[in-house]
Amino acid sequence: MREDREDMQNFFNPRSVAIFGSMKEGKTALEIVKNLVEGGFKGDIYPVSQSGGQVFGLEVYTDFRNLEIDLAVIAIPSSSIPPLLEDLGKQGVKAAIIISAGFSEVGNFEEEEKIKKIARQYQMRVVGPNCAGIMNTGNNLFASIEVRALPGSTAFITQSGALGGAVLMMAEELGFGFSKFVSYGNRCDVGEVDLISYLRDDPPTKVITLYIEGLPEGRKFLKEARETVTKKPIIAIKAGKHEAGRRATTSHTGSLAGEDRIYEAAFRQFGILRVEDLEEMFDLSRGLLSYPWIEGKRIAVVTNAGGPAVMTTDKLEDLGLEVPEPSSALKDRLRELLPPHVSLRNPFDLLAYGSAETFASVIKAIAPEYDALIVIFVPTAYMDSVRIAQAVGEAKKSIDKSLFTCFMAGRLVKEGIKELERYGIPNYKTGERCAKVIHQIVLQAQKNR
Repeated sequence: MREDREDMQNFFNPRSVAIFGSMKEGKTALEIVKNLVEGGFKGDIYPVSQSGGQVFGLEVYTDFRNLEIDLAVIAIPSSSIPPLLEDLGKQGVKAAIIISAGFSEVGNFEEEEKIKKIARQYQMRVVGPNCAGIMNTGNNLFASIEVRALPGSTAFITQSGALGGAVLMMAEELGFGFSKFVSYGNRCDVGEVDLISYLRDDPPTKVITLYIEGLPEGRKFLKEARETVTKKPIIAIKAGKHEAGRRATTSHTGSLAGEDRIYEAAFRQFGILRVEDLEEMFDLSRGLLSYPWIEGKRIAVVTNAGGPAVMTTDKLEDLGLEVPEPSSALKDRLRELLPPHVSLRNPFDLLAYGSAETFASVIKAIAPEYDALIVIFVPTAYMDSVRIAQAVGEAKKSIDKSLFTCFMAGRLVKEGIKELERYGIPNYKTGERCAKVIHQIVLQAQKNR
């Protein structure tokens, strides 16, 4: 890692991008040009190929020596990359993304060492090789082979390009957006340490997520992480927990993977929120974007469905959170609001009396005694999920506590969930998933208290 933050700017805010490679149909370089053009990048785009001609209304340059290039994106055979990189260095280009594979991940360490040497010689920063590229949705920079990300406030950093592509497609289905996307592959130069350092002071990024297979700069990474988590959370998927997985990561990106228990302990100590899979990563990201801080462990569950509430309560307590009974004063207040048959215990099961008005009044009444609330709703023939969502959303405006929802039953609550999104309330398919999110946010708050 080189310490100057400014040397990363050309990757995320270039005024011009040159793409090197074949401009024939189906080729990687052409797909990157297409992403930049169709994505709406406002800077100069320079396709460079010996074929010449035009693509997407742009001239294809056969000679790049007279071009002013802030960022070079390279998708040519591996053996041709060192001489090209040398020429770019002589021209003063300071940032390059090498999409091409065929380096240390297949045992070709010699060519990768050449790249490192050239990068050092010309003070050039290099992402890759064997990567999928970079995106910045804030300026429509899609210098990548993957599907274009939706705009958002979460950055995603990944060693694996293929996994990055899968994440982007999953995110598209979920309507989840990213501020930045970086697939850095073999990390011959730029790695997660540089990227976290940059993103720590990146205003559009509120949450940093990353997929890692190994950490060659472990101490530097933890130092950067410790400084970063005081400003914004870091969520990590660490692959290779077991021996077979570690073998796979070593062959996949040439990564050196260590004992998982070491990572587990280090992440916990330095405030990195570890998740097991992509589903949990998306869940936690959405929760943190809405509620970066939950002060304590006292959780209330409000529901019209007993079974899901019991399962949620079990999960909360398994995780070390509390589901305490209401005070006598709160019980007296609830007696005024609820029919006599309704239990006054936590979880607060409203039974068939769970109208929109009842949900709202109970939420407002109990909020002062709890640190976070989970509202679980299962629709019935006479209960409209949109009306319930609107009531919950309006109630949320009048309380100063974190409120999560679990609107269950798929298509029957689809419109209600859209309404919750308009109020900025994160919804989860199960209460157990919601409980895991709350637990992680509470841990983060305790670590940074």
